[in-house]
Amino acid sequence: MQDFVRKARTGRRVVGFAAGLAALAVAGVAPASAPGSSFIATTGCLEHQAFVDGDDAAVAARLPKRYTPVRDGSSGRPLLFVRALRCQAVTLDGRTGPATMASFGVVIDSPDGRGCASGAPVLGSVKGDVPPVCNWYTLFFLANDRRVVDWLRDGSPGFPAVYVPGLLFDLRAFDPAQGGAPFHFKAPAPSPFTIDEIGRERPGQLSVRGGYWADTPQGTVKLAFSSDDLISGDATGIVHAAPHSQMAALFGSDERSYAPGYSLVSAERWAHAAYRKQILGPAPNTDSFSGSCSLQGTVNFTPPATNTAMPLSYSYEDGRGTCTGNLDGRSLSNVPVTVRQSGPSYGSCSQASTTAPGQGAITFADGTTIRYTLDFTSALTEVNFDFYGERSGFASGQGTFLTPRTRPDVALQCAGQGASQVPLDISLKTDTPLVSEHQAQDQAARTRLRLAVRPANVRVGRRRTFTFRVRTAGGRPVSRVLIRFAGRRARTGRRGAARIVTIPHHPGRLTARATKPGFRAARATIRVRRK
Repeated sequence: MQDFVRKARTGRRVVGFAAGLAALAVAGVAPASAPGSSFIATTGCLEHQAFVDGDDAAVAARLPKRYTPVRDGSSGRPLLFVRALRCQAVTLDGRTGPATMASFGVVIDSPDGRGCASGAPVLGSVKGDVPPVCNWYTLFFLANDRRVVDWLRDGSPGFPAVYVPGLLFDLRAFDPAQGGAPFHFKAPAPSPFTIDEIGRERPGQLSVRGGYWADTPQGTVKLAFSSDDLISGDATGIVHAAPHSQMAALFGSDERSYAPGYSLVSAERWAHAAYRKQILGPAPNTDSFSGSCSLQGTVNFTPPATNTAMPLSYSYEDGRGTCTGNLDGRSLSNVPVTVRQSGPSYGSCSQASTTAPGQGAITFADGTTIRYTLDFTSALTEVNFDFYGERSGFASGQGTFLTPRTRPDVALQCAGQGASQVPLDISLKTDTPLVSEHQAQDQAARTRLRLAVRPANVRVGRRRTFTFRVRTAGGRPVSRVLIRFAGRRARTGRRGAARIVTIPHHPGRLTARATKPGFRAARATIRVRRK
């Protein structure tokens, strides 16, 4: 493990260790079955985690038989995790707010072979669950935002999530006398415990993948974590559990000190991370694809990508190609498909990564659509992708901007006004089948968007708030629709509404556009009158 940590310090492309569950905090909740509500995005998060030894008999009594606990190499005991996390911004369906969370459970061997090393393109392609400290069986999860708990339990009410408003997260500045930054966390009833540690941050960003697991009556829930800018650190500390509590029983004691071999990854923070909620196992009204695809299309960047790193929006709306494999139990070979995907990122022409999950859809010739979310990192002309099925499943992908369609002046565009459109070829292969909710293709009313805006008639030079509402032709509100208007962007919430504030500077007509993978785009026009 120490050798792995030394390698991890050399750069962000090398995988990190565990990250925190608590980015499951959200500042808004939509039904888990609705497209787009399968993930949340977090920014500005601080996490402190204890890996401690547990009691063999107590862990065996609580951990389902099909999971294998990771054991502390020094003591031979099963390894437990206790975590606390605070995020400045947690976003779902366009709504953002801060949140504090905590979680506790058993560190387990990866049930699907994915884990820490899945965050590194080279290591992840060899064995994703090395080292085995990035999969965790969740015994309870606490949040000080009720909507967080609702999101976790929606569609899976057996998930062990509890609303606790009085979580205390207290991180102090580095204290030379103590040799680190003092941290104190306190959770009141119904699961009272405290964490006290002294943490020390290490330089260097890491790419990390992890998974939180819980068996529920509705199926196995996996919360897939991903971050490409995590910064880790070591800590020493102790966890105090309330006497006779569930935690104390699993400890075999009222308190436990940090296990020395794992305290190297106890203090962490990240600028961006995403959590996907996936429910594994067969389900009615779903579509599934396993196999491989070869895709060709063009990426549109807004604003145009330059050699200076900055926030970028990307869209890949004209992708076409072929897929081979199995679709809903039917064998396919080189069948034609179309693909659309879009989302936010940060970077330049030479390097970029997603700052929140993108959303995409592959549509087959018969109209069957597989919806997914995606992460990517790029370096020069090459791109590494992670694709997550809307309901479950995972695929890895590689892309290149160096295609037969690429113009020779792209480098000059990057050095000048920027490149707004660049060809991109993508190949993907599923590790596990990509599964999404079924969307009836024989009902056009379910796939066509309708966009309304108020006000639709304004005067030039006045600051106005424009309210956009998106529904299907049948009148159903549609969440997670991207609204582009006057150089600005917003996404609709669960009621299908979004707002953009701007000042129209010229008389004439402005056009707003609404898009979402799997739906037909919609437009609305705003008239701008002279003063």
